[in-house]
Amino acid sequence: MQPYPNFGVNLTVDELLSLRQQASVLDLASKYNVSSTLAGGYRSKFRGRGMDFDEVRLYQPGDDIRNIDWRVTARTGKAHTKLFKEERERPVFILLDQSPNLFFGSKNAFKSVIAARAVALLVWACINAGSRIGGVLFDDKNHLEHRPSGRRKEALSFLKKLTERHNRVIERINSGTINVAQSAESSFEQSLGRLRRLAKPGSLIYLFSDFTQMSKDAQRHLGQLCRHNDIQAYLLTDPLDHHLPPSGYYSVTDGQQVGRINTGEGQMQERYFKSYQQRLDDLNTIFKQQKILFQELTTSDDLAIVLAAANTPRVISR
Repeated sequence: MQPYPNFGVNLTVDELLSLRQQASVLDLASKYNVSSTLAGGYRSKFRGRGMDFDEVRLYQPGDDIRNIDWRVTARTGKAHTKLFKEERERPVFILLDQSPNLFFGSKNAFKSVIAARAVALLVWACINAGSRIGGVLFDDKNHLEHRPSGRRKEALSFLKKLTERHNRVIERINSGTINVAQSAESSFEQSLGRLRRLAKPGSLIYLFSDFTQMSKDAQRHLGQLCRHNDIQAYLLTDPLDHHLPPSGYYSVTDGQQVGRINTGEGQMQERYFKSYQQRLDDLNTIFKQQKILFQELTTSDDLAIVLAAANTPRVISR
């Protein structure tokens, strides 16, 4: 039974608060070994410039020359570089897209709600681990920056802001004062620019979006961010993004106009699927080039399992 009539459409702070228990059940330090991705009372298995020496290996193109181990290099005659385990104090940042086109879902909840729940899980996981978490929220009109903090009070403030902004977009959609089919192309790009100023080197960054605004400038910001940070990108999708519904006539609307489509017409089903796959391939290529973990997050997923599995060191270690 749903907690309230608009569950999965509107957000409540109580819903996001309730996820704290689920975040603790994840047991980030054991079953999925997720704790190594977050800051707090544990040692991370990610490698980078940190306090604790890990090992020496052969120098590889792109390694920081400041980390060359000259003793081993002189002894072996081959360049070797030092590797370090990450420092325990590792801030976590979230970039959350609340653009109108994410306010859609055919199963369980809107994409925007799924993204908010995923963010809440990460927020509580960080607070439970004693980590600092901050982020940038954006929609088609506004941006909101939240400075990193490990205090429960600040985490609650972050989730309240997220909830208020989400429901405000819903109100604008319902009142017809927003066009779901349009959003400012620069929003994602500008948010990444803000994140560059906010996130310090060595941070762990999560991106939640449909990435429809992946401009060249946005890719440039990503390139700068991933030089000194670990980034995970989550593509918000719905089953209807992958496949059209069974052949037949359907009414569709963008909130202002209504039309009808025949999903059984010609090769529409196949063309639709291929178009989505091409977009997925393009995003895969972009994120792979930047060495960013890329993961789909659908409205039918178990969020805790997806986030836990994606955060294992064996997946994102480079």
